[in-house]
Amino acid sequence: MVKKAGRLTEKEFKELVKKGYLEPVEGRTKAIKKYRTSESGRAYCMENVWNLPVLKYTRPKEAEPLSPERFLEALRLKYNDLVRASPIAPYVKIADLRLKVSEELNISDDEFDRRIIELNSSDPYAVQLHAGSGESGNGLKTARGVYHYAIVK
Repeated sequence: MVKKAGRLTEKEFKELVKKGYLEPVEGRTKAIKKYRTSESGRAYCMENVWNLPVLKYTRPKEAEPLSPERFLEALRLKYNDLVRASPIAPYVKIADLRLKVSEELNISDDEFDRRIIELNSSDPYAVQLHAGSGESGNGLKTARGVYHYAIVK
């Protein structure tokens, strides 16, 4: 997907239409009116090619896959931030940890849950899950039950 970095102002657009450099195109929907460069617009551009501003085009950077190391690093950082304010330290609410890490890494709650369960399964010392008591729906549901608190080392 290519996105234009520069945009026309409303005034500039109306001026181009008024001069006949842009012409309306029949579209499928009546709500959106599309325009294209007319023959006179093309001729104008070719005559003034050296005086026209250069428009920059950008391509959004492809999202890199999230590595387990990057996830664990973000998990540890957010855990350390939250544990300072936790009234039951060293335990931190999984709901709070999920919110912070998901926001930091731009991942879904389901992705967070899947990754933290994988970490707990592969290294139970690094990520410890504890049942405790908590609000239903905010916990981490696993095959062994629902966990509401975590310790990350």
